[in-house]
Amino acid sequence: MIKVYVNPGGVWSKDISKTDRCKTWLSLVLILLVLLPYSMLKAQTTPVTGTVVDDAKLPLLGVVVAVKGTKRSTQTDAAGEFSIKAGENDILVFTAPNFQPFQVSVKNKTRFNVKLDPSDLTSETIQFLYGTHKAKTFSGAVATIKGDDINTVGSPSASNALAGRLLGLISSQSISFGNDGSNFSLRNFSPVIIVDGQVRDIDQINTSEIAEISVLKDPASLAPFGMRSSDGIIVVKTKSGSAKKQTISFSAQGALQQPTYLPKYLDSYNYAVLSNEAARNDGSTEPYTQADLDAYKNGTDPNGHPNVDWFKLALKPTYNFTRYNFNATGGNASARYFVSLENMNQGGMFNVGSQDYNTNNDYNRYAFRSNVDIDIDKNTSVGLRLAGKFEKANSPGAGIGSIMSALKSTPANAYPVFIPDTTLLGGNSLYKANIYGLINKTGFNRESRRIAFVDADLNRKLNFITEGLSATGSVHYTSYYSNTVFRSRSNFAVYQLTVDPATANKTYQQFGTNANYSSSDSYDNSFSRRLSLDGGLSYNHSFDKHGIDATVRYTWDQYDIGTSLTHAYKGVMGRVSYDYNEKLFADVAFSYQGTEQYVKGSRYGFFPAMSVGYDLAKEDFLKTSGINQLKFKVSGGLLGFDRASNYAYQPYYTSSSNVYYFGNSGTALGGWNEAAIANPNITWEKSKVFNAGIQARMLDNKLGVTVEYFNKYRYDVLQAPGSSNTLLGLSYPDENLGKYRYEGIELGSDYSVRLGKVDLSLAANAQLFDNKVIFQDEVNRPYDYQYRTGQRVGQPFGLVALGLFQSQAEIATSPTQFGVALQPGDIKYKDLNGDKVIDDNDVTAIGKKSAPIYYSGSLGLKYQGFDFSAVVQGVANKDFFFTGSNAWEFQNNGVSSGTVQNLHLNRWTPETAATATYPRLTYGTNVNNHRTSTYWIKDGDYLRVKNVELGYTLPSSASNKIHLSNLRVFVNAYNPLTITKLKDMDPEALFNFYPLYKSYTVGISAKF
Repeated sequence: MIKVYVNPGGVWSKDISKTDRCKTWLSLVLILLVLLPYSMLKAQTTPVTGTVVDDAKLPLLGVVVAVKGTKRSTQTDAAGEFSIKAGENDILVFTAPNFQPFQVSVKNKTRFNVKLDPSDLTSETIQFLYGTHKAKTFSGAVATIKGDDINTVGSPSASNALAGRLLGLISSQSISFGNDGSNFSLRNFSPVIIVDGQVRDIDQINTSEIAEISVLKDPASLAPFGMRSSDGIIVVKTKSGSAKKQTISFSAQGALQQPTYLPKYLDSYNYAVLSNEAARNDGSTEPYTQADLDAYKNGTDPNGHPNVDWFKLALKPTYNFTRYNFNATGGNASARYFVSLENMNQGGMFNVGSQDYNTNNDYNRYAFRSNVDIDIDKNTSVGLRLAGKFEKANSPGAGIGSIMSALKSTPANAYPVFIPDTTLLGGNSLYKANIYGLINKTGFNRESRRIAFVDADLNRKLNFITEGLSATGSVHYTSYYSNTVFRSRSNFAVYQLTVDPATANKTYQQFGTNANYSSSDSYDNSFSRRLSLDGGLSYNHSFDKHGIDATVRYTWDQYDIGTSLTHAYKGVMGRVSYDYNEKLFADVAFSYQGTEQYVKGSRYGFFPAMSVGYDLAKEDFLKTSGINQLKFKVSGGLLGFDRASNYAYQPYYTSSSNVYYFGNSGTALGGWNEAAIANPNITWEKSKVFNAGIQARMLDNKLGVTVEYFNKYRYDVLQAPGSSNTLLGLSYPDENLGKYRYEGIELGSDYSVRLGKVDLSLAANAQLFDNKVIFQDEVNRPYDYQYRTGQRVGQPFGLVALGLFQSQAEIATSPTQFGVALQPGDIKYKDLNGDKVIDDNDVTAIGKKSAPIYYSGSLGLKYQGFDFSAVVQGVANKDFFFTGSNAWEFQNNGVSSGTVQNLHLNRWTPETAATATYPRLTYGTNVNNHRTSTYWIKDGDYLRVKNVELGYTLPSSASNKIHLSNLRVFVNAYNPLTITKLKDMDPEALFNFYPLYKSYTVGISAKF
């Protein structure tokens, strides 16, 4: 107990010594030190409640309410209510998507009624090459999306999640061994992808790491990239920390996947029936007797007359997918961080047997990222981004391609899977690669991939020179290494059982041997590295109503792939952005860039561009009209594309031990021979690009409309000269001869509104493209209708089909076709040149004469704790050729590719002549029927639901009880529905060996 003696008059008592006085002062100080934190703690724990509503006075769910400068936060419930502990000197910060942040001082109040205003979507910034740009004053063409909008898609790759979400960007999913991603097309070309400042594959990062994606399409945005700017750029920025309390997030997803479509092949009975019919049409002996047909139909002889559904045997109906992610973000005024860990597993699709090793096509991935930004002082900041990924892709030793090819080329009656009552694999002299054996008896291949990213940047303010000036620079490095372990073999034994009908003795004939498994590693040409750097000055300053943002930098980009020669680009880029009162604005950009791939003296090019814009909504007469933005913009410039092969300006020679022959005996001597002819005048392709657009927002930013028009004249396009002479003995080098025109319109709209307690958001995009061959160096053609120049780029050429011959009399009165004997049921062609002979001179442009139309749409709904979203994409005016082994019957004389499908049941016969949709059946290649013609053109239009998601977020009052700031559960469907006229094939990935999949996901995400 502490006693304090104080004189009532305020004077110390005379009988207290100086020592006691010191003790007394010390005691008072100690009491204050104890009571002060206690009093502060009491202030901090005062409950503060309130309600948050929108401008329609409707409650808002999920608004984050935080005490500024502390780690305390909560969220509003479905009634818009919140409760948080705060002191009288604290400041409450309210944030929510699509609303402007709001702050209020607590002071002595314990309850607040807060109204949040809709966010000004035009105030956002756009990720750009070498910086950012204010959206309000951006006069180019760009489409953006936030990473959080694609984080729960049930697919392992980021590229798949972008389908249908970005105006102008067309994606098509494609799968191969260990690679599941989408190919992008942007205004007819494949764009370059830049992740955190360096050219990289977008699928080398996870969706949980992505902060924002921007698609740059106009020349002023692209010109700084110089020789690789012409095809468009996708800029990806990964997440950074923020000066807020630490937030820890965890998410887990589990999914079942299944093929979207699989081809339908006929069973043994129908195969045999059609095989006999094809033999009769060819004038050959029928291979199957009536007894054979009965055995196939009744299934009485599974050994001699098997009936195997190979797809059902080989492929599982469903396979699993899981993904787990953990990340933490936070920081303060001096340092910010974002750390992420992720594990993803995709199960194999094959039905594997029981063995000591895995032969399925499993895929496993571990990923790590650490992004740190530090302010060393008020003028200097640095950033360091480190990321790594380890992937392991397993596959059967035979290879996925070989297995899928065998599935499509092996008829149901080829052989039994196993010899009855044994474990011996079935087979015969024609089919020695048992499909079950390909999956289970060829060992495995296991590829391990390691990818590392390092990105470092430095920014130093130079305000002592002039306000807004800074020095900036960055370094980027990517390393990729892949190693494949082969524990496989190419041969294994199969057997054919023969039963003596008289004695019932069984004879097992063996084909092939059980070879030893290999043991080797492969690493040649399976590594690559890339080093990029840039450095220069930036200037950003506003004065009065004027704003200037400028940068000039030196750039270097070098990459090495395996043992191939180094390829590098270096140069200088610059950009100046100006705006007057955010009403009038312009961008001027350029790059002067070169590469060693061209002859000295012609290695560098200059690529200038400019854009201007005018926001009419800033005028006084429109300020009260409900129009928030009405931006008119136009841009133009010269862009480049480097497509030359390595050092094509130099000739190449190869050595050989048998090059020249001398003497009467023709003695072979070693020497050198010319391998490639040089083109010393080769240069990069060039594009003159024009872009114009209108961008509007209205109704308090609820409605947005975008219209973009582009026109690209591409010249100096590399192509083989049409006037090549085969007498040279070598291929002519590519020359800069081609000229092409590309143009199109992009239409986009979005609408967001609150209807009662429901938040509704809608968006729609459409792309209408056209193109034309202005000049293509061609061989001389006998007829004008055969020239490619003047046609659509990629226009197919073939014969015009008039249907099927119905009688021998019709054949007798028609032109001859390719000198073959025709029969009723063969395809009849149009004689374009009128010479009474159908041959290659009747080939002309066929199919659609205009480009496909791509469209997409999205829907979002929120009601109290529930949320729903859907994304669809589709294409119209698209056709394709259904030809080759994917379409035609009994290829290779019905042996190695001798399958028939459901579509062949509707072949031409005298009885089905009026309704047949397929020509008469034959074995192998039919010289007349199996040609590129309009007969084989199919409608490729489709509408696909790419993603559907339903989620529920637990009220904050409930999640706080379990010490969580947010808890959400969701279900998701990826590729669940497709509307198409096609049967048994996927319109998005025609003829792909590896089938696309549907994915049904259940997931949970939590924040601490």
